[in-house]
Amino acid sequence: MSKDVLMADARDQGSALDTPVMRASGVQRATTERDAASGSAAKVTASQTPLKVCIIGLKCYDHIAGSPVLRYLGGIETQLALLAKGLQREGCEVSLITYDQGQADEQIFEGVKVLKSYSPTGGIRRLRVFSRLAKLWRAMKRADADIYLQMGAGDETGMVAMGCQLKSTRRFVFCLASDADCQGPIGASRFAAQMLMYRYGINRADLVISQTQTQQKNLKASMGIPSLITQMAATRTEGSCGGPDCADQVLWVGRIVPEKRPDWVLEMARRCPEITFHVAGSANSNSEYAAKVLADAKSIPNVRMHGSLSRPELNKLFQSCCLMCCTSITEGFPTTFLEVWSCGMPIVTTFDPDGVIARHGLGQVASSMDELIAQIRSLPKTEAYARMSSAARTYYSENQTVEAVARRFHRAFGDLMAGRKNV
Repeated sequence: MSKDVLMADARDQGSALDTPVMRASGVQRATTERDAASGSAAKVTASQTPLKVCIIGLKCYDHIAGSPVLRYLGGIETQLALLAKGLQREGCEVSLITYDQGQADEQIFEGVKVLKSYSPTGGIRRLRVFSRLAKLWRAMKRADADIYLQMGAGDETGMVAMGCQLKSTRRFVFCLASDADCQGPIGASRFAAQMLMYRYGINRADLVISQTQTQQKNLKASMGIPSLITQMAATRTEGSCGGPDCADQVLWVGRIVPEKRPDWVLEMARRCPEITFHVAGSANSNSEYAAKVLADAKSIPNVRMHGSLSRPELNKLFQSCCLMCCTSITEGFPTTFLEVWSCGMPIVTTFDPDGVIARHGLGQVASSMDELIAQIRSLPKTEAYARMSSAARTYYSENQTVEAVARRFHRAFGDLMAGRKNV
């Protein structure tokens, strides 16, 4: 691939940093969060052609199929599966492209057409990129969509963008998953090829979606790309969290990777022998770091390593814990935050997306391990706990239900398509 091909498209730099902007054939259309959530995004009527949306979520098969054990654990996979179902209920024709994991070429789950692309492990290294491109583009052709959406920085961002350029009527929407996707001169990955493919793809997106103002500003500053702020959804958790009666039960959910710092949980457990720390999650791939965390956890009696859990199992864990603890260095807008808020569980955390937790009273924010420990020990015993629990439920219900988020995306897609047609 030549250097010229990978050069970023020229972009209009005139928009303000704090204004959500979408690009369509050079036409920039401002859309506020309130407008996106409004009822004017009506469902498709019988006289209209349904909007056809294809979501590329390669690791989403287990999530959309309802498999009891998930091969890939992560917020992206959860969010894309929920968005697919939500858009289908909004009246869109929705397809989801996943890895080939031995399933049939085409399946239907809750009205969503699932198409397989390529195997995550098949092919000869350094050569398999060509077969992967061919199989992904073949699946995109079968989807025959108006909108193609992909989330999370990586080489697939460029692959999907190229696939959209094969047909002029296709629109490419890219969603930022983490703050790391928009930091640094290029963002995304430590691997040069993935960085180039990511930059190629994001510069050819017809619409870029950020989850927070921080992401929006960083993306504009680092790459000169404007974006629309729209947060993702989470499924409402059944029942209520354990509350103060479970003050000695603390939950941590995530992948076993350095940026999420599960090793902090182990150290906190050593320093708080009276508290049981429940760790739900896996590494998704083998690493020395994950192996060490898992090995060290075996020697700490008040740490429970649950691994990857099914949705019913995770719900039971939510109902038996008092607090969720987040030790991450960086995130996007974690799905797990939304899930625990929906059942009234406050969060003690080192990461606060756009200051939402501090501003709305959804938990407490810490800057060190010592502060986290102090908050874990004291918060369940205070009157503030009940206020935070109530505020957490309210925040989720008013902002992050699947229906509300799907409606915002549907409206954004409709505006994007109208912008193209009006040129």
